[in-house]
Amino acid sequence: MSLDQDSLNTHFGDIWPVHNDAFAELLVMLRRHFGGDLDRMLVLAIIGARTLARGRIARMSYDRFMVPNRPDPETAPINLQSIADYSGIPRETVRRKVNDLERLGWIIRRDKGYLIATEKAARDLAPATEATMRYLLKVVTACNQAAD
Repeated sequence: MSLDQDSLNTHFGDIWPVHNDAFAELLVMLRRHFGGDLDRMLVLAIIGARTLARGRIARMSYDRFMVPNRPDPETAPINLQSIADYSGIPRETVRRKVNDLERLGWIIRRDKGYLIATEKAARDLAPATEATMRYLLKVVTACNQAAD
């Protein structure tokens, strides 16, 4: 099914409950994985989005993504202030979350304070990534079933 706004409106009652249930399940799992700190999760997600900006891992399988020593992509720069501006999280809170993420080895600072997610983050957070893929699969399946 090609999903657009009209088809989503038409099939809302079939898709929304699946999304809502699966999304709540995903958020609960992520909250547990991040020690109850969804702001820390959001800060890492924003850094990860820049580290693996669209097109940087295009056509890469999950198995290949998880291989150590994959080529280090040129990342789109992001710093504390950019994260605060984008997320609405106060800069001081972002600074604390970044320090937490550095201590965990999930991010590193590069030149000019730019932040990137590490392979350790990918490994340690593999269960969260796999839960996200299950969430996506549930939503896509609901979309496909609505089209039948």
